[in-house]
Amino acid sequence: MRLPSKPLRVALVQFSAGGDAAANMDRIERLLRRVRSADLIVLPEVFALRGGHREYRRAAEPVGGPLTQWLAGVARRRRAWVLGGSIIERAPGGPYNTAVLVDRAGRVAATYRKIHLFEARLESGQVIRERQTYRAGSEPVMATINGWRCGLAVCYDLRFPELFRHYSARGAHVLFVPSNFTQRTGKDHWETLVRARAIENQCFVAAPNQHGANPVTGVRSHGHSLAVGPWGEVLCEGGTRDAVLAATFESAALRETRRRVPALRHRRM
Repeated sequence: MRLPSKPLRVALVQFSAGGDAAANMDRIERLLRRVRSADLIVLPEVFALRGGHREYRRAAEPVGGPLTQWLAGVARRRRAWVLGGSIIERAPGGPYNTAVLVDRAGRVAATYRKIHLFEARLESGQVIRERQTYRAGSEPVMATINGWRCGLAVCYDLRFPELFRHYSARGAHVLFVPSNFTQRTGKDHWETLVRARAIENQCFVAAPNQHGANPVTGVRSHGHSLAVGPWGEVLCEGGTRDAVLAATFESAALRETRRRVPALRHRRM
């Protein structure tokens, strides 16, 4: 399997989105001043706005709309690819929870509609059902960034290893999981799941997460954004505050991991 020839420098943005999209994007711009140089900037799920069903549906817009244009502007100014962890996409059959990847020139390179929609009963008795807000996507999506083959996913997708196996079987080097993972489930499952997806697929995983409380629902997000290497090693981790994390993905780590344990060649199913 051909490996990338150059490292991929990745910046993961962790923050706590409120209910004002313009204010949220201003905060992201300020955080990005900490990024000296990156090939790729990855933002968490619903980076522009957190709220309830009503707020999300009201904020829905098509790919190519104001949020996409803002991502494109960031990409051009920073001369980096940008993955907008997700926007609420207005589209026929939607809305959808959609990750938008733009290249250095600000062109949309890929979009991925979240396939698995979160549903859980919290300890407080509160029930979260994302299917009440948006529709599920149906198609895995891959993109190539500077020679790195990347598989796209969003948050709850992390619990479904078959999606990531699909990507690894098609030559993935990196798996993206921008998230708004809750504090309660995150405390018990977040790091374990992120590292497992890296180990079993022998890929890098970039997983920026939100932190703090949703201003409408009160549900808290876990933070602790992660970049993990193909051996399962944690390359960087956020805490529970705004942060920009930096990691460099090296193809040598892929080569050595896959040489030491050639599990990808041993698959039988």
